[in-house]
Amino acid sequence: MKTKNILVVGGSGKIGKKLILSLYKKNKIFLYDKNLPTNFPLKGINFIKGDLLIDKDLKKIPKKIDTIFFLAGMTGGPKSMNIDNLKKYLDYNCESLLSFLKSIKKIKIKKIIFTSTEQVYGNITQGLIRNNSSEPEPINYYGVSKLIAEKILHNFYNKSKVNIDILRIPRVVGVSNNDLISNMITTAKKKNKIYLKKTKVKFNFIHINDLLNTFHICLSKYKTDFRILNIFNDSKPLTLKDIANKIRVILGKKLKINFLPKKNIIEHNPLNLRISNVDTKKKLSWKPLFGIDKIIREIINISN
Repeated sequence: MKTKNILVVGGSGKIGKKLILSLYKKNKIFLYDKNLPTNFPLKGINFIKGDLLIDKDLKKIPKKIDTIFFLAGMTGGPKSMNIDNLKKYLDYNCESLLSFLKSIKKIKIKKIIFTSTEQVYGNITQGLIRNNSSEPEPINYYGVSKLIAEKILHNFYNKSKVNIDILRIPRVVGVSNNDLISNMITTAKKKNKIYLKKTKVKFNFIHINDLLNTFHICLSKYKTDFRILNIFNDSKPLTLKDIANKIRVILGKKLKINFLPKKNIIEHNPLNLRISNVDTKKKLSWKPLFGIDKIIREIINISN
């Protein structure tokens, strides 16, 4: 297989590091980030320190790049409901992308792989969400900014015909020990209790290995035009109580599930995201290997 020149934008984060670790042996990797990682375990990675909103930094990008993984951006959370943060979301997730795309116009890019989010979808009361089945209606500014970014990329595709894969992903687990499920398991093992906030939200997950697998599949083919792909496992979305009960069964402990006092905080998560991955599995010839039970077992084993 021919060596590819790959640019990972925003690659200093946990997902970016995992991606680079999975790619560097067979490809030439360039990592572009405002904050470069310290003590990076690999040699031969080409680090480019730069801000996506500064032209002179963007000029550091090499002229010979085959594929771009665009992972940069501002993530969600409770802050995504605060209108005071709207400008930050637009700057980090939209203006920075526009600036970057403008800078690569003269580079013969073959493909862009962009990480979007399930947060582009809004509250769903019934049925399954399928790729492009309807116009999403995000409920927070994170989702709004990512949806705008997707539309910016579609416009870029129409003008440049660069192949673009947009991956809409839920919470990624297996990257660190500080995700929602890992924290619940840690508390369960230490205190024989799980503390939950009262919410009707149902959560989706994808294991890092399944996500990396989709990255590699998307990388393997260039002539794919413009695609939006739901990167979800085969498990149904679960409430926090559902997850806690699964942890209790798999651990085999008599765990107490305690609900925290209800606070007057606006829920920033969409309530019922039932996402179909059928179209994605067909297009990528892909099958996710980690359902929620396997995810929980793996985290429990790692933390032993």
